[in-house]
Amino acid sequence: MCVDEKTGMQALERGAETLPMKPGRPEAREHDHSRHGTLCRTANFEAATGEIVAPTVEPTRNEQDFAAHVGRTVATNPEAGWIFVAYNLTTHCSETPVLLVRRRC
Repeated sequence: MCVDEKTGMQALERGAETLPMKPGRPEAREHDHSRHGTLCRTANFEAATGEIVAPTVEPTRNEQDFAAHVGRTVATNPEAGWIFVAYNLTTHCSETPVLLVRRRC
């Protein structure tokens, strides 16, 4: 399972609903929007199929968030032989995720 994060995604809400297209008229989107801060999306990609498994969207990205994400992913199929491939980010190698793996093994 390949794990990746997209940080700093703006959480925007349009001021009005998007109007559907009609013959001779394209879809109409409201340009005005409200900002609701930023979010971090963490997703697992099944390398063989490209399927996204147990994505997470949270306001923060720290070791507890990453460990919780891994825990939720493993909970989707506790008997599977999970292998996570992630880059060497401090939150991925810190104590909380390591202890989670130790408890599960």
